[in-house]
Amino acid sequence: MPGPSRVVAPLSRLFCFFVLAFSVPTLPLPAFCQTDPYLEQLQKHAILQKLPDERTWEVLLHYTRTLTGNLKSRIDDPKFFLARDGRTNPQAELMATLGEMFVPPRKDGEYTACRFPARYDWLSAKLRIDPTRLPAYQCSERDKSLGAVEANSAVLVFPVGHINSPASMFGHTLIRIDGTSKSNLISYAGNYAAITTDTNGFVYAWKGIFGGYKGYYSLMPYYIKVKEYNDLEHRDMWEYRLRLSEPEVKKMLSHIWELQNIKSSYYFLDENCSYNLLFLIEAARPELHLTDRTGVVVLPTQTIGIARESGILEDPRYRPSQGTRIRNIVSLLDSDAQQWARDLAYGAREPASLDQSGRPATDKIAMLDAAIEFLQFRLARKELEQDAFNKSYLKLLARRSALGAAPQELYNFPEPSRPEAGHPTTRIGLGGGERSGEGYLSLELQPELHALLDPDQGYLKGAQIKFFDAALDYRLPDHGFRLRTLHLVDILSLTPRDIFFKPLSWKVNTGFDTEPLRDGTDHLIYRLNTGGGFAVSSSFGGIWYTMGEVDANIGSGLRGDATIGPGLSLGALEQLADWWKLHLAASGFWYRLGDDRTLVKISADQNFRLAQNSSLSLLFSLSFANSHRTDDASLRWNYYF
Repeated sequence: MPGPSRVVAPLSRLFCFFVLAFSVPTLPLPAFCQTDPYLEQLQKHAILQKLPDERTWEVLLHYTRTLTGNLKSRIDDPKFFLARDGRTNPQAELMATLGEMFVPPRKDGEYTACRFPARYDWLSAKLRIDPTRLPAYQCSERDKSLGAVEANSAVLVFPVGHINSPASMFGHTLIRIDGTSKSNLISYAGNYAAITTDTNGFVYAWKGIFGGYKGYYSLMPYYIKVKEYNDLEHRDMWEYRLRLSEPEVKKMLSHIWELQNIKSSYYFLDENCSYNLLFLIEAARPELHLTDRTGVVVLPTQTIGIARESGILEDPRYRPSQGTRIRNIVSLLDSDAQQWARDLAYGAREPASLDQSGRPATDKIAMLDAAIEFLQFRLARKELEQDAFNKSYLKLLARRSALGAAPQELYNFPEPSRPEAGHPTTRIGLGGGERSGEGYLSLELQPELHALLDPDQGYLKGAQIKFFDAALDYRLPDHGFRLRTLHLVDILSLTPRDIFFKPLSWKVNTGFDTEPLRDGTDHLIYRLNTGGGFAVSSSFGGIWYTMGEVDANIGSGLRGDATIGPGLSLGALEQLADWWKLHLAASGFWYRLGDDRTLVKISADQNFRLAQNSSLSLLFSLSFANSHRTDDASLRWNYYF
């Protein structure tokens, strides 16, 4: 809904038209019907100085170049523009903004400086506007809100992806604005996020790719985001301090204020949380040109890399989530001690029972620390009432205090790979192999994010999320091309269960695959596959999993052109070395509705990391469609960019 000043101004102009048309010539015109010569002077100076073409104005309005070379704002909310064509006309928007600065506000907070403080401050400085020649105004709400934010410095925060939530697999970025306090929890956070309620991976991916969600900017206390990401969602956080001066941080804060409650279409692949957050950093220092450095696809890890290359980021600080802290502590204990810690957290054992456990002091410390952390986790998730929490917490804390401080080396856990250490998100694969005695060359393109076999550095272990993954083979016997795969969406989440956390693992993928059918010959079919199951951590630090699945196929080689059947899959994903990953898998499907086929497949795939941007994959699979056997072995070089 347009603001009052945007409604009053057009009505005033309409009123002036009737006054001019029907008034007595000798009577003076109302003051607001006369053109302010000072406004005309400012508008002329703005054109002479080419302010509509300046980088700062482009950043404040989020203008970028379209494919035709014209400027267009990435924001599509009409509330953000004062000119009718302001989204595509920087000059008209600047002229309208200057005009609105001369419209007297009807009440507190309706003036341009209240609604668009970053624009107002920049224009006032560039044109040296005399404030005494502008209307008097008050911005009580703005002054109170921004006054509560002590903007001395800023930090780029990256909560890593949450493997068991499709809305969080990409990771996220936000900006924390710090004051002089030593506690960051009383800081404020500038955030851009989509409003989503979908938990189905396919629906979420579809809407996210094609702009089915709206994104909003917000300014809120930082502890709320820490509680949301760090404690409730098991998401570790990386914090990169920005090399910005205090005046630059205040300019950023003013821009965040004018973006609050402004909506724009949210797209996973480009106009997402991280891309739009770059505009906030540019508002502080427009000459960085961060948004100009992005490509067709923009993801949180890429924006961190772009910011680091610009020199605006300091080295990060790692903040493990409460879930990570609990898992790290539990990893120090054997199975009996882990169960004991869980019993302590649920009140099945009293803390005093540790005296009869016969455990060394370090085990007792770890058991109590794990129980205390998990108790806090349950309270945060509202699984416990406050009174029940207080009763258990005080007992555990009293027993823990009696044991003294933990040895320094006890919790000396290694820091994971930094987000920017991972491979880029687009992969091209070149290779060749042999399928059932016939040689072929292959070309693969994976435009988006991360596959299960890709190197895990900088990514979540056990996570796969891909869009439009395609493979094209050139068959050597007949010198012909064949589309082997085209996966529209392929998401897999393998989340290990343990004594404290019992998540489900799940998968969903749809697209085209080449499969042997009941006669043993290959056919390209359309597939929709989904399933769920369980995963556990192996003794080698890998993931073992099993899933029940449903597989639906459509294709001309099928009896009745369609079939559906249940299936079962299991696998082991092991990181044998930093540079060597192994994935062993087996699956079986039984198709009876619309077809008569049993498909069993086993595979052994390996990936060798050569550098951050390249790897080598060795792939082998063996399939049995009824009694027909198909084997496939290939070698592929992968380049990430």
